[in-house]
Amino acid sequence: MRLVISLVLIFLCLTYSIAKKNKDEDFSEFDDFDHDEFDVETPTVTGATPLPSKTQVNKPEKNDNEEPVQTESSNTRNDEVTIDDDDDESMFDDEEFEASDTFASSSSSTPDLKIAEVPANLTGNRWEAYQCEAVMLIALLAYLINFLIGRTKNARLATIVYRSQRDLLDRNFSLVGDDGQTTNTQTDDQIKDMHKESDHLYILWCSGRASIESMLIELRLIKRQCAFNSLAAIIKSINDTIVYTIDFNKDDMETFVFCLAKKRSAAKLHRDMNDLSQFCVERKSADKKGLSSNYQILSEIGEASSAIIDSTKVADFTDKFPDALEYIYVSDQYTGMKSQNGEQQSSSPPPTTSGSAAQQQDALNASERSVRRVLIVAFNITAQNGRSLQVTSETIGSDYLRLVLHLIEFVSAFRFKSKELKNKAIKNRQRIEEQFLKSVNLQRQEQAQIRREDKRRAEKEKVMQSDDAELQRKWEEKEHKREMKRRTPKMKQMKMSFLTGTHRFLDPKCNEVLDLFYECIEKKSRAIGACDGLLAQLYRCKKEDLETHRKINKSESEQKRRDQAIARDPIIQKKLEILKRLQDKQKGESTSS
Repeated sequence: MRLVISLVLIFLCLTYSIAKKNKDEDFSEFDDFDHDEFDVETPTVTGATPLPSKTQVNKPEKNDNEEPVQTESSNTRNDEVTIDDDDDESMFDDEEFEASDTFASSSSSTPDLKIAEVPANLTGNRWEAYQCEAVMLIALLAYLINFLIGRTKNARLATIVYRSQRDLLDRNFSLVGDDGQTTNTQTDDQIKDMHKESDHLYILWCSGRASIESMLIELRLIKRQCAFNSLAAIIKSINDTIVYTIDFNKDDMETFVFCLAKKRSAAKLHRDMNDLSQFCVERKSADKKGLSSNYQILSEIGEASSAIIDSTKVADFTDKFPDALEYIYVSDQYTGMKSQNGEQQSSSPPPTTSGSAAQQQDALNASERSVRRVLIVAFNITAQNGRSLQVTSETIGSDYLRLVLHLIEFVSAFRFKSKELKNKAIKNRQRIEEQFLKSVNLQRQEQAQIRREDKRRAEKEKVMQSDDAELQRKWEEKEHKREMKRRTPKMKQMKMSFLTGTHRFLDPKCNEVLDLFYECIEKKSRAIGACDGLLAQLYRCKKEDLETHRKINKSESEQKRRDQAIARDPIIQKKLEILKRLQDKQKGESTSS
């Protein structure tokens, strides 16, 4: 950046000096001719009377009485004037002015010429007229220089990170640098750098390790090739990050959701990620776990968070590299970020979410959630002097990778010790699954409604475009019936299996309501809504009667179960016989007294 600023200053100084020199040279040749160019030689006149002024020539008097006198005086002056120069004879030829004496008097006057000053911005030979173009050229030159420097710096940074981790990756993965979809035929020895997705994004695929499917390394650099993004990175303090995304197999990971992140990243993840917002209710400070107060914990199961922090030496790593760890994200229900119709998508998502929209659409079609079991770890490339982060040692990348490998081993081997925690995790997933199925059914109903509306609209257009009046009339009647049916209030139907006079309710008032209802139906069978009040009362009676029958059946069933228990237990039978004899004895004593 300093080199760019110095080059721009030198270019500005040279431009100013050249412009000033050319300005002096361009106008020096016109200094001697500024006054001579417009000098008018006046003829020498002997005995001539003074000529009229310019105002008198332009504004002659309109008085008719003075016109002959003026003509006579002008003729006298023409006779007395003698011209010494021979070249001026043609100018003052008498034959040219015989027709009009007035024109001769006006032409003999000398005009008063005034030269208008031309503005400097209208002259084509001034460098000040090209200031805007010069500024644009300087800006384009600076942008081009910044683009070349930024792209080179990002490429060099990606090379350093790759070389610092290559040996460790070769020892832990059988395939490094190929995701199985590229057409590159290079071998592992020929791959000397990360795959370049863009000038600020480099990726590297690794696979061939037990208990995991693949690992994706993403190097997300500042957009140094763009001058505006470079300035924004300085103002907002944006850092270069390296993200490790590990996909586990289905049976090689326990069912839990956990996240350890800095405060700003924790708030963003909790707001934007589906699984964290559903399974992790609150954010807790990491002070009690021996970490810095700058970190927060989001955990579904407390045992999992304690085990990860205590057993993976995360505290030692944060002490050694205070600002390096951005977040650790473990989830068996990873579905990416929230959709845009739910909440606004983040402008800079920390984890990768490629394919999440396709997964949600597949889940909508298959009525099941498409989830991934992932471990995502993000690091900041360590800095020494504040804002701009640079790799200063080739051992930093290997230290990051060692922590990631340690987390892979721990997450694949971790299992809950108690069944209660396992059952709690299963219930949480069942709850989320039910919510997902409800949302899927709602979306399907909306889509079906949209299809029906489109079909009805197409049918209407087809009918309206046709010339058959009978077809249009039938279609309008059909639509009117559908609209009336939609507006008609829906009521619950009750089927009565008994006739008039056969009372089946326990309450006599309900039996009276039933008789009135049948009489109303017989008298007003064709009147719509005439017996709705009685029907509503009958419906309430039916509910009360059912509740009463339920209580009676419950008491009868309890008495029946009590009798059955007594019949099965002989001890209870003996106690009841003794109690019965005592009651009979008390009755006999009371009657005798």
